[in-house]
Amino acid sequence: MGKIIFLDIDGTIRWFDGSVPDSTIYAIREARKRGHEVCVCSGRPLSLIEKSILDIGFDGIVSCTGTYVVYRGKCVQRVSFDPRTVHELCEYLVDKDCMIELQRYDQTFLLKRFVNRYEEMGRNMMKSLGEGAKELEPYPALAEQDTDVENVEKVMFFSRKVPYDEIYSEWSDRVVMTPFSIPNAERWGGEISPLNVNKTSGIRSVLEHSSYSREDVIAIGDSDNDADMLEFAATGVAMGNATENARRAADWQTAPLLEDGILKAFRKLELI
Repeated sequence: MGKIIFLDIDGTIRWFDGSVPDSTIYAIREARKRGHEVCVCSGRPLSLIEKSILDIGFDGIVSCTGTYVVYRGKCVQRVSFDPRTVHELCEYLVDKDCMIELQRYDQTFLLKRFVNRYEEMGRNMMKSLGEGAKELEPYPALAEQDTDVENVEKVMFFSRKVPYDEIYSEWSDRVVMTPFSIPNAERWGGEISPLNVNKTSGIRSVLEHSSYSREDVIAIGDSDNDADMLEFAATGVAMGNATENARRAADWQTAPLLEDGILKAFRKLELI
């Protein structure tokens, strides 16, 4: 039996301007031809994973940082926030002048009060990414208030005034929180998941529905929200463009994404 490989998307498969190296596509497809299974393991909800990514071909999808997991076409895990926790969290963040998005596997929601700020942020991000960047994710649905959205799986926040560390210190005993793994046009930002839910819990749900064990797991990522899966995997590989936390969690480091990092990692691991 082969290995099972879990790959982050942003900064690992896909660069932030939307480009995916041909070498990455080749490596993934070739590894699957040789009997290995390859899964996406992303902070993105399923609805925001681009078709061009999914069309590469994967055996499983750990999405929304582990709250919604599909393996071989079947949902094997779905975890939502307790509604009271979401409401208290959103009230706290709005009081701190943070813009918030509410996410679940099938849709993302923005509170109407943040429309102008969201559009300004989008323009600034596109400008920073350059003319060749692909369009950002689809415009979220609008909600009057957080209580209008059911089954929230993840909360994203963008902050101009309050540092990430201050928010983390207030909420770390009630939720899982990591800094953004994508460029942020505001000063601080992060993603918040239900307590005890992360990429590793998503990977565990796949293992429970497969013949693989932890010893068969290879994980590759680049950001802070990849650190737990890099530590969990039998082999954890950090991209050459990885954050310090991701590098510390990994066993070794490959080349950056845009320098054929995935292809080089797969060859070193003798997957292809």
